[in-house]
Amino acid sequence: MDFNEIPLDWLEPATLIEIKPNYQNVGVLPYPQKVVIVGHKLAAGTLAPGQIVQITRGEEGIAYFGQGSIGAEMVASFRKANKTTPLYVTALADAVGAVKAAGKLTFTGTVPVAMVLRFKIGGRPIRITVRSTDTAASMATALAAAINADTANVVTAAAAAGVVTCTARSGGEVGNDINLRVDVKAQALPPSLTIAIDAMTGGAGNPLVQAALDTIANTWFTMALMPWSDVTNMAALAQWLGDRYTATAKLDVHGFVAKAGTFGQLTTFGNLTNLPFLSAMGLSNSPTSSWNLAAAVCGLAAFHLTNDPARQLRSLVVPGVEAPDEIDQFEETEQNLLLGSGISTFDHLPDGTTTISRIVTTYKMSSLGIPDRAWLDIMVPATMSRIRYDWAGYVTLMYPRSKLAEDDSASAFAVSYDNDGAVNTAVVTPGRMKASWAARCKLYSDNVWIEDTQTTVKQSVFAIAANDRNRLEARQQVKIVGNLMVFAASLEFQV
Repeated sequence: MDFNEIPLDWLEPATLIEIKPNYQNVGVLPYPQKVVIVGHKLAAGTLAPGQIVQITRGEEGIAYFGQGSIGAEMVASFRKANKTTPLYVTALADAVGAVKAAGKLTFTGTVPVAMVLRFKIGGRPIRITVRSTDTAASMATALAAAINADTANVVTAAAAAGVVTCTARSGGEVGNDINLRVDVKAQALPPSLTIAIDAMTGGAGNPLVQAALDTIANTWFTMALMPWSDVTNMAALAQWLGDRYTATAKLDVHGFVAKAGTFGQLTTFGNLTNLPFLSAMGLSNSPTSSWNLAAAVCGLAAFHLTNDPARQLRSLVVPGVEAPDEIDQFEETEQNLLLGSGISTFDHLPDGTTTISRIVTTYKMSSLGIPDRAWLDIMVPATMSRIRYDWAGYVTLMYPRSKLAEDDSASAFAVSYDNDGAVNTAVVTPGRMKASWAARCKLYSDNVWIEDTQTTVKQSVFAIAANDRNRLEARQQVKIVGNLMVFAASLEFQV
């Protein structure tokens, strides 16, 4: 018998019973999903550099990042999509010397009768009431006042000579993704009035995400997102994500980043990285800011991939993300090309709702430069992370203090099994470990994460290292289940 608490040479009469769990038939271990948002804060935000706090409600982001901050919007967007997954936040302020993006709305003409003019500034609805006696200058003044009254908006506004200048509250290129528009879908402009839009531009000098990543280097997180899509920060995030996925780290985390852009701009964005553990996405001219798209998709992924890491996310509604105008929506051929560049894609319903089409990773080719789809879909790293976490945990629970012996050792077999055939984990052999692997694979197969387990278990190899009798080595095979992405058929008519 194998005892942890009862001495072998105890002589005093007693009934000694130690209690311990038997993990032989334990189910799949719960996966501790945990998301971190690295957000952009304003001076009013209370989060100090390097501080990490847990968020339970969407409105909590206001205090931590500041009213009208990008970070506060990200928290709200995540929680709108996911109310249950543990969420943590850390923050970065404007970089020294950062330049804030700015854009303009220029009024020309008048209105024939009193009416309501509707706008969307950074995705937030703004409305003003104008009269036939109003001039372009007075209408611009009214709009600037309405924007400034919305203290949760990510821009401030000033009016002069019929021109409203919107300036991002946060510095850096990230402000260039803020959308300005007249909401003509809700209220058309009369022919006598025009409002020209100069898109937000000129932002430069994003904060460097590396400082925040260093803070959470050894902390368990399963998903991470940031609002910055520039070359420097994308490279830093990709390096951090890749380092955490290594065998010695086992801190698997999947990253999410979005960018507003044209087809060409998003293609360039997707090709910045080539990583299985990062999903990049974007829309062209959507009213919704890019960081809110990333936060909402991350929220959906965290919830649904925890329930089933092998099931695609297609058709899920992305809450709070408005569709671009039809003319700005990508065609199917463009969507297909974007996927090939590592950009996830979305569909749009007539009511302006955005749904997920396909969430992919930015991985496109092997280290030898050969096109490779092995890690194409987000479900692949999600499933492999889940299996690795469960298998590592199971081995640790089952064999924490086991001796290691060859399969053909008679003494090993004698002490590996009790008289009734139950497993005694004092000694483990390669064969016994392979049997444990087969049992876990059956669980993964029952959950429809993998398939063809008879073949893959047979192909898996376990052996004691030739130069280290304390080391058990294995090559374990799995075949991840597929998803119905494309249905191709020939529909023939008989004549």
